[in-house]
Amino acid sequence: MMRKKRMNAAISSWQGRFVFAAAGIVIFMAVASSFLFATELEGLKKSQAQRLDTGWAFFLEDTWEPIEALPCTIDMQEEESLILQREVTEEEKQNAQYVLALRSRYASVQVWADEALIYEAAQGRRHALGSMWHFIPASSFADAKELTIEFYVYGGGQYTVESILLDAPGSIRYTLLRAHIFDILFCIICLMLALLALLAAALLKRWKSAMYRPLLAFTLFLLLSGAWIILDSKITTINGGNYALSYFLSYAAFYLLQVPFLIYIRLITMNCRRLLDVLIWGMLINAGVSFVLHMTGLMQIQNTAVAVHVLTVISLPAATLALWKSVIRQKNRNLRFTFLGMLTIYVLGLISIALYYMDRLVATNSTQLYMVGLSILILGLIIDIAVSFGQFWKVKESADLYRQLAVEDSMTELLNRNAFENHLTALAQSGAERIAFVVFDVDDLKQINDQRGHYMGDWAIYTAARCIKRVFSCAEGCYRIGGDEFAVILTGKSVLAIPALLTDFQQEISLHWDPGLPSRGVSCGWAFAEFSQEAPLSMESLADLREKADRSLYRQKQERKKTV
Repeated sequence: MMRKKRMNAAISSWQGRFVFAAAGIVIFMAVASSFLFATELEGLKKSQAQRLDTGWAFFLEDTWEPIEALPCTIDMQEEESLILQREVTEEEKQNAQYVLALRSRYASVQVWADEALIYEAAQGRRHALGSMWHFIPASSFADAKELTIEFYVYGGGQYTVESILLDAPGSIRYTLLRAHIFDILFCIICLMLALLALLAAALLKRWKSAMYRPLLAFTLFLLLSGAWIILDSKITTINGGNYALSYFLSYAAFYLLQVPFLIYIRLITMNCRRLLDVLIWGMLINAGVSFVLHMTGLMQIQNTAVAVHVLTVISLPAATLALWKSVIRQKNRNLRFTFLGMLTIYVLGLISIALYYMDRLVATNSTQLYMVGLSILILGLIIDIAVSFGQFWKVKESADLYRQLAVEDSMTELLNRNAFENHLTALAQSGAERIAFVVFDVDDLKQINDQRGHYMGDWAIYTAARCIKRVFSCAEGCYRIGGDEFAVILTGKSVLAIPALLTDFQQEISLHWDPGLPSRGVSCGWAFAEFSQEAPLSMESLADLREKADRSLYRQKQERKKTV
């Protein structure tokens, strides 16, 4: 019987594989058909908003210097502000429904139409709210001759002026979304993976596996990674609202990003735990202190990034060292892809920090290098987690199988004596008010084995078990407690139906029993008792009840012998 169940499980597994394979083939055929019957459509060809990148000049040392085209990097020398100016053409004045869109990075912005101030970022407060998008209606400078933009730059030095857009709001929104499509996709992928990791952690928690803890840390790491990328792109601010919320949340995500990752490394390895603990608390304290300094006005928050970079330079090799000891020295193959991803992000992270302080990292691509390394690291983590989860699933299936074998009789598929004893213990603690035992015994099993062989004896036992299970489906449990002995436990109102159930059982036996066997069939007996506060339920009372059911069975066997 056990061999039959294993065969059925193997068939089901192969059927599942065939289903997935067939679905994959159908998807492949759909893609192939799309190329075979390719049909081109003339869609909206205008994929970019119009750019106002030419005609600008910047003010330097009391003179106006022309700018060939934006974007461009301008050396501000000792100046604190960068002033751009451009004549407004007649064509541009006619499109009053258009919007002028420009982006600043660590600079406050003021815009004038001739001598009139038409836009002032952050309500004139000059504090470094990082990079933001500014949207100025074209109607506000429709009657002006000149358009002037002043960037008050935090820190001075060189400043990169990005492209300036002038078009309908829909075109600008489409252009910005398309420019940040990879940031958006990266965030969506991180959210989807985080959801899957959270579901897997919930399953592991339910199965009482300690692996759910590192999986929760990995989930938080994914959420912070996706949040930082999408918030740093500032694409979340194109519809307006409280820009400071996106700005400070992006810093919070960046400052806390490595905390769950270091927790994950600490939970899956047994190495460098003290150092990892120090780094985890160091990053948490640094994040809190950085926000306190900014809120009190003692230091702008972007100036606290140095501490984060220092902690990053320390934490990356520390995490790599912990993984190296587990993967290389201890030969833990479940972490090999995480180790390779850690090496990649270690190298790219150090390169990114070095380029940042060498002013060689383009501002618009400040997160691109990190996204590459992070994508490789996340891929490695996912592969290792999937492998570990697969191994855990195999172990769980084996444990479930052995647990099932411990409480189930393989020949009859009824519960065994271990399950029966466990049920009695649970009953003694349940406080049930009415309990009944029904016991069964195959008559003349020895004669069946001697005259017809042990195969027919097993058939008689299996037939009796099948009839018991079919008739007493309302019972709390059907058990094989001995070679040819069975027991059924009923509680509550189902006890009242025992006489009718026994009649149905004898009819079921008469239908399936082989009349050629040297046996009268299956004898049965039963007893029930009601319990209350005066007569409490206990293991002793259950033993007495079971003894009464055995005596009832013995009496029926004697009566059946006399009848024969």
